[in-house]
Amino acid sequence: MKLSNLSLRERELLFRELRISITHHSNAIEGISLTFGETKRLLEKGTTADGKPLSEQLIVLGFAKAYDVIIREGTNPNSNISSSFIKDLHYIMFEDALKVSGDFIAKPIGAYRMDDRYIRGVDIELSAPNKISQDLENLLFQYANKNLNFEQIADFHIKFEQIHPFADGNGRIGRLLMAFQYIQNDLIPPLILNETRQEYLKTLNNKSLLADFLKQSSLESTKLINIGTITY
Repeated sequence: MKLSNLSLRERELLFRELRISITHHSNAIEGISLTFGETKRLLEKGTTADGKPLSEQLIVLGFAKAYDVIIREGTNPNSNISSSFIKDLHYIMFEDALKVSGDFIAKPIGAYRMDDRYIRGVDIELSAPNKISQDLENLLFQYANKNLNFEQIADFHIKFEQIHPFADGNGRIGRLLMAFQYIQNDLIPPLILNETRQEYLKTLNNKSLLADFLKQSSLESTKLINIGTITY
């Protein structure tokens, strides 16, 4: 099903529900401890979660701000993904947490990492720090065309995660960029559940497997607004 097949009300409801669900699950995948209910109350009512680190709650709020940018820019046909856009998205996600709880935030934010990193639970060699800029520009050049299919979006995501440009937040930024690409291609963004984390990680070296996984994850998104079963 295409986004354009939804009514205006359904699209607005979908994006509103995804703001909570994607924010919760994408952060939970990375170890943030807030429950879905705590995330929902934080985003909807500004109510903080007792006993949970302030840094985590500020990151959750920052992610939601970055999600808002994705929705706004993804629905703008003149927008595109650039290295400056990616850096700005990263900065938006972590800026408030850095100001208040700087000791708990990996630095720099809004700029590429300066040390070697690895993806926990995935056997993938990441770009060396001195290769990040060129590797990312090459990826953006490879996918400069906005008209992408499922496998191309999956391939972009895998290669972005292999570059791993930032000290922290690479998975979250990568999943936000994926949502942007889905919206630009008139597709319902996937909701990757924390419960499917291991399955998701196992697909990060195979674009066909990831594409199939993302199709199923889009079905999770449709459940949020009860628009029925869709097939691809």
